[in-house]
Amino acid sequence: MPKSAFAANSQAKTCAAAVAQLLTGANASTPKLINTCYSLVAPDYGISWPASTSRQRAGKLVDVAGSGGVSPAGAPRATRAAEAVLAEAWFRTITDEVFG
Repeated sequence: MPKSAFAANSQAKTCAAAVAQLLTGANASTPKLINTCYSLVAPDYGISWPASTSRQRAGKLVDVAGSGGVSPAGAPRATRAAEAVLAEAWFRTITDEVFG
């Protein structure tokens, strides 16, 4: 997985869920890990890459078909503005989760 805060947060939540399941005697579920990297180019202009979902198969992480992607080249301004909103929302969420 990429070395990103989004990926690390996804991995930590998946690990915590598995530990909680095992402590209650349940089997840990098969994890699905997610990642997206956001960049704000301007306050209302965002891009993202590589959005992906991974799962374990035969002891290795593999991408879930159709789950990935990057910001489309030449996207309209509305798409860039929407990605800026997503980037800001992700930052607020991760900051609240980490620092309370």
